[in-house]
Amino acid sequence: GMLMTPDMILTLVILLVAIVLFITEWIRLDIVALGVLITLMLTGVVSTQEGLAGFSNSTVVAIGALFVVGGAVFQTGLAARISSGILRVAGGSETRLLVVLMVSIAIMSAFISSTGVVALMLPAIISLAGSLKINTSKLMIPVACAALLGGALTLIGTPPNLIASDTLRNGGYAPLGLFAFTPLGLILLAAGVIFMVM
Repeated sequence: GMLMTPDMILTLVILLVAIVLFITEWIRLDIVALGVLITLMLTGVVSTQEGLAGFSNSTVVAIGALFVVGGAVFQTGLAARISSGILRVAGGSETRLLVVLMVSIAIMSAFISSTGVVALMLPAIISLAGSLKINTSKLMIPVACAALLGGALTLIGTPPNLIASDTLRNGGYAPLGLFAFTPLGLILLAAGVIFMVM
């Protein structure tokens, strides 16, 4: 079999520590993420150039920014306001809550990045779970599914849809319209919601 290099072992250790910190939340998530990057650079597992190259990757920067926005959503009380709005519509029923939550997240995700939607809604979902005294994880999986299914509702919902359209155009075919995916997307979303509520 393959021998583990010191770099591999080190990376695994750093990853495990990060996972423990993410789960226990002893340290703020954004600080953990930065800490991992700095540790990898200091130990030479990734060169400083590679480590900093992450910052030129728009996705990394975007996800970092979303953590900050998510924190602000929590601190300003916006999360509580969003969650009380959802609760008003859903009443006390957990089934109705799941349906309302999944549909609203899917619709948002049809027009903006699913990562962004989940990061923005995370604080509201956490306070929802708190006020209904249910486990946060019980809401998180349906929410993640809804965000991904929402991406299938429109052409701009998720990058692969745009890539497919571009490929068609480059091949001399008509590109896909904004709502080309919508009929199938709605069927998938309905199936996903029913599956989660069962």
